Amino acid sequence: MTSDHWDRPILVTGLPRSGTSLVAGLLAESGAWVGRTVPGGPPNPRGFFENVALREGVDKGILRALGMDPLGVRRLPAPDELLPVDNLRETVHCILRDEGYDGSRPWLFKDAKLTLLWPLWAQAFPQARWVIVERPVDDVIRSCQRTPFMAQHGLSEAQWRDWAEAYLRRLQALCAGVAWWREIASHSLVQGDTAPFAALAEALGLSPDATRIRAFILPESWHATKP
Repeated sequence: MTSDHWDRPILVTGLPRSGTSLVAGLLAESGAWVGRTVPGGPPNPRGFFENVALREGVDKGILRALGMDPLGVRRLPAPDELLPVDNLRETVHCILRDEGYDGSRPWLFKDAKLTLLWPLWAQAFPQARWVIVERPVDDVIRSCQRTPFMAQHGLSEAQWRDWAEAYLRRLQALCAGVAWWREIASHSLVQGDTAPFAALAEALGLSPDATRIRAFILPESWHATKP
Protein backbone atom coordinates (compact mmCIF):
# COMPACT_ATOMS: atom_id res chain seq x y z
CA MET A 1 0.00 0.00 0.00
CA THR A 2 2.67 2.42 -1.09
CA SER A 3 0.84 4.38 -3.78
CA ASP A 4 0.64 8.08 -3.12
CA HIS A 5 -3.11 7.99 -3.83
CA TRP A 6 -3.92 6.00 -0.70
CA ASP A 7 -3.01 8.89 1.61
CA ARG A 8 -4.00 11.79 -0.66
CA PRO A 9 -7.79 11.57 -0.84
CA ILE A 10 -10.04 14.14 -2.44
CA LEU A 11 -12.41 15.17 0.34
CA VAL A 12 -15.47 17.07 -0.90
CA THR A 13 -17.55 19.01 1.61
CA GLY A 14 -19.64 22.11 2.17
CA LEU A 15 -23.07 22.90 3.52
CA PRO A 16 -25.72 20.24 2.91
CA ARG A 17 -27.64 21.15 -0.28
CA SER A 18 -24.75 23.30 -1.48
CA GLY A 19 -24.05 21.15 -4.54
CA THR A 20 -21.52 18.73 -3.08
CA SER A 21 -23.18 15.84 -4.95
CA LEU A 22 -22.92 17.73 -8.22
CA VAL A 23 -19.21 18.45 -7.75
CA ALA A 24 -18.39 14.96 -6.48
CA GLY A 25 -20.27 13.44 -9.40
CA LEU A 26 -18.34 15.54 -11.87
CA LEU A 27 -15.06 14.53 -10.23
CA ALA A 28 -16.12 10.89 -10.48
CA GLU A 29 -16.93 11.46 -14.16
CA SER A 30 -13.40 12.85 -14.48
CA GLY A 31 -11.81 9.70 -13.09
CA ALA A 32 -11.97 9.81 -9.27
CA TRP A 33 -12.74 6.50 -7.53
CA VAL A 34 -15.75 6.66 -5.19
CA GLY A 35 -16.61 3.03 -4.36
CA ARG A 36 -20.14 1.97 -3.41
CA THR A 37 -22.22 5.11 -3.10
CA VAL A 38 -25.70 6.22 -2.08
CA PRO A 39 -28.00 5.93 -5.12
CA GLY A 40 -29.90 8.86 -6.55
CA GLY A 41 -33.49 9.94 -6.11
CA PRO A 42 -35.65 13.00 -6.78
CA PRO A 43 -33.48 15.35 -4.64
CA ASN A 44 -30.28 14.19 -6.41
CA PRO A 45 -31.17 12.45 -9.68
CA ARG A 46 -27.55 11.68 -10.61
CA GLY A 47 -26.79 10.21 -7.19
CA PHE A 48 -25.24 11.42 -3.94
CA PHE A 49 -21.72 10.10 -4.64
CA GLU A 50 -21.22 9.39 -0.92
CA ASN A 51 -19.40 6.19 -0.10
CA VAL A 52 -21.94 4.29 2.01
CA ALA A 53 -19.47 2.59 4.35
CA LEU A 54 -17.49 5.77 5.01
CA ARG A 55 -20.62 7.83 5.58
CA GLU A 56 -22.55 5.35 7.70
CA GLY A 57 -19.75 3.52 9.46
CA VAL A 58 -17.22 6.31 9.91
CA ASP A 59 -18.74 9.80 9.90
CA LYS A 60 -22.13 8.94 11.36
CA GLY A 61 -20.44 6.52 13.75
CA ILE A 62 -18.19 9.26 15.09
CA LEU A 63 -21.11 11.66 15.51
CA ARG A 64 -23.17 9.05 17.35
CA ALA A 65 -20.26 8.24 19.66
CA LEU A 66 -20.08 11.94 20.53
CA GLY A 67 -23.80 12.08 21.27
CA MET A 68 -24.41 14.34 18.27
CA ASP A 69 -26.97 14.26 15.49
CA PRO A 70 -25.64 11.77 12.91
CA LEU A 71 -27.54 13.72 10.25
CA GLY A 72 -25.57 16.86 11.02
CA VAL A 73 -28.53 19.15 11.67
CA ARG A 74 -29.88 19.25 15.22
CA ARG A 75 -26.80 18.93 17.43
CA LEU A 76 -23.40 19.77 15.99
CA PRO A 77 -20.11 19.03 17.75
CA ALA A 78 -18.00 21.98 18.80
CA PRO A 79 -14.32 21.70 17.80
CA ASP A 80 -13.29 20.97 21.39
CA GLU A 81 -15.79 18.07 21.54
CA LEU A 82 -14.02 16.10 18.79
CA LEU A 83 -12.27 13.28 20.58
CA PRO A 84 -9.34 11.52 18.89
CA VAL A 85 -10.31 8.53 16.77
CA ASP A 86 -7.87 5.64 16.96
CA ASN A 87 -6.78 4.13 13.65
CA LEU A 88 -9.05 6.29 11.47
CA ARG A 89 -6.58 6.10 8.58
CA GLU A 90 -6.31 2.32 8.86
CA THR A 91 -10.09 1.92 9.13
CA VAL A 92 -10.63 3.96 5.99
CA HIS A 93 -7.91 2.04 4.11
CA CYS A 94 -9.57 -1.23 5.11
CA ILE A 95 -12.92 -0.06 3.73
CA LEU A 96 -11.32 1.05 0.48
CA ARG A 97 -9.48 -2.23 0.10
CA ASP A 98 -12.65 -4.25 0.78
CA GLU A 99 -14.42 -2.33 -2.00
CA GLY A 100 -11.69 -3.07 -4.50
CA TYR A 101 -9.68 0.13 -4.51
CA ASP A 102 -6.18 -0.55 -5.81
CA GLY A 103 -4.52 2.85 -5.46
CA SER A 104 -4.10 3.35 -9.21
CA ARG A 105 -6.08 6.60 -9.27
CA PRO A 106 -7.24 9.25 -6.79
CA TRP A 107 -10.05 8.25 -4.45
CA LEU A 108 -12.80 10.61 -3.37
CA PHE A 109 -15.06 10.82 -0.34
CA LYS A 110 -17.84 13.35 -0.32
CA ASP A 111 -19.90 14.15 2.78
CA ALA A 112 -21.16 17.49 4.05
CA LYS A 113 -20.56 16.14 7.57
CA LEU A 114 -16.82 16.28 6.85
CA THR A 115 -17.31 19.98 7.64
CA LEU A 116 -18.09 18.96 11.22
CA LEU A 117 -15.34 16.35 11.52
CA TRP A 118 -12.57 17.87 9.41
CA PRO A 119 -9.92 18.04 12.20
CA LEU A 120 -10.11 14.25 12.61
CA TRP A 121 -9.84 13.61 8.88
CA ALA A 122 -7.06 16.17 8.50
CA GLN A 123 -5.09 14.44 11.25
CA ALA A 124 -5.56 11.03 9.62
CA PHE A 125 -4.88 12.34 6.09
CA PRO A 126 -2.65 15.44 6.27
CA GLN A 127 -2.00 15.24 2.52
CA ALA A 128 -5.70 15.29 1.63
CA ARG A 129 -6.94 17.66 -1.06
CA TRP A 130 -10.06 19.41 0.24
CA VAL A 131 -12.75 20.65 -2.16
CA ILE A 132 -15.19 23.08 -0.59
CA VAL A 133 -18.42 23.62 -2.50
CA GLU A 134 -19.82 27.13 -2.24
CA ARG A 135 -23.41 28.22 -2.81
CA PRO A 136 -25.28 31.35 -1.65
CA VAL A 137 -26.68 30.73 1.83
CA ASP A 138 -30.17 31.89 0.84
CA ASP A 139 -30.22 29.27 -1.93
CA VAL A 140 -29.00 26.59 0.48
CA ILE A 141 -31.78 27.41 2.94
CA ARG A 142 -34.45 27.41 0.21
CA SER A 143 -33.21 24.03 -0.99
CA CYS A 144 -33.31 22.64 2.57
CA GLN A 145 -36.89 23.85 2.95
CA ARG A 146 -37.91 22.16 -0.31
CA THR A 147 -36.03 18.86 0.07
CA PRO A 148 -37.93 16.25 2.13
CA PHE A 149 -34.92 14.71 3.93
CA MET A 150 -33.89 18.20 5.09
CA ALA A 151 -37.34 19.75 5.56
CA GLN A 152 -38.30 16.86 7.92
CA HIS A 153 -36.28 18.59 10.65
CA GLY A 154 -38.90 21.36 10.77
CA LEU A 155 -36.51 24.23 11.37
CA SER A 156 -37.63 27.82 11.06
CA GLU A 157 -35.96 30.26 8.67
CA ALA A 158 -33.93 31.69 11.57
CA GLN A 159 -32.87 28.22 12.75
CA TRP A 160 -31.75 27.25 9.26
CA ARG A 161 -29.71 30.46 9.08
CA ASP A 162 -28.03 29.74 12.45
CA TRP A 163 -27.30 26.20 11.28
CA ALA A 164 -25.76 27.48 8.04
CA GLU A 165 -23.59 29.96 9.92
CA ALA A 166 -22.32 27.16 12.16
CA TYR A 167 -21.21 25.21 9.09
CA LEU A 168 -19.61 28.30 7.55
CA ARG A 169 -17.56 28.95 10.70
CA ARG A 170 -16.22 25.40 10.55
CA LEU A 171 -15.40 25.77 6.86
CA GLN A 172 -13.42 28.91 7.63
CA ALA A 173 -11.48 26.98 10.26
CA LEU A 174 -10.91 24.16 7.79
CA CYS A 175 -9.37 26.55 5.25
CA ALA A 176 -7.02 27.88 7.92
CA GLY A 177 -6.10 24.42 9.18
CA VAL A 178 -5.31 22.26 6.14
CA ALA A 179 -2.45 22.34 3.66
CA TRP A 180 -4.46 22.09 0.39
CA TRP A 181 -7.94 23.32 -0.35
CA ARG A 182 -9.89 24.80 -3.24
CA GLU A 183 -13.35 26.31 -3.43
CA ILE A 184 -15.76 25.75 -6.31
CA ALA A 185 -19.06 27.57 -6.88
CA SER A 186 -21.77 25.04 -7.72
CA HIS A 187 -24.31 27.63 -8.89
CA SER A 188 -21.84 28.92 -11.49
CA LEU A 189 -21.40 25.37 -12.78
CA VAL A 190 -25.15 25.02 -13.27
CA GLN A 191 -25.20 28.34 -15.10
CA GLY A 192 -22.65 27.00 -17.58
CA ASP A 193 -19.32 28.27 -16.29
CA THR A 194 -17.42 24.99 -16.25
CA ALA A 195 -13.88 26.33 -16.72
CA PRO A 196 -13.16 26.58 -12.95
CA PHE A 197 -14.23 22.96 -12.51
CA ALA A 198 -11.97 21.79 -15.33
CA ALA A 199 -9.03 23.59 -13.72
CA LEU A 200 -9.87 22.01 -10.35
CA ALA A 201 -10.10 18.51 -11.81
CA GLU A 202 -6.77 18.90 -13.56
CA ALA A 203 -5.15 20.16 -10.34
CA LEU A 204 -6.39 16.96 -8.70
CA GLY A 205 -4.76 14.79 -11.35
CA LEU A 206 -8.05 13.93 -13.07
CA SER A 207 -9.11 14.14 -16.73
CA PRO A 208 -12.18 16.36 -17.19
CA ASP A 209 -14.08 16.04 -20.45
CA ALA A 210 -16.15 19.05 -21.51
CA THR A 211 -18.83 16.96 -23.22
CA ARG A 212 -19.32 14.66 -20.25
CA ILE A 213 -19.39 17.62 -17.85
CA ARG A 214 -22.14 19.34 -19.82
CA ALA A 215 -24.15 16.11 -20.11
CA PHE A 216 -23.91 15.41 -16.38
CA ILE A 217 -25.31 18.76 -15.20
CA LEU A 218 -29.12 18.90 -14.96
CA PRO A 219 -30.13 22.55 -14.48
CA GLU A 220 -33.81 21.57 -14.25
CA SER A 221 -33.04 19.59 -11.08
CA TRP A 222 -31.23 22.45 -9.40
CA HIS A 223 -33.33 23.80 -6.50
CA ALA A 224 -31.84 27.28 -6.52
CA THR A 225 -34.47 29.53 -7.99
CA LYS A 226 -36.57 31.81 -5.83
CA PRO A 227 -40.24 30.98 -5.24
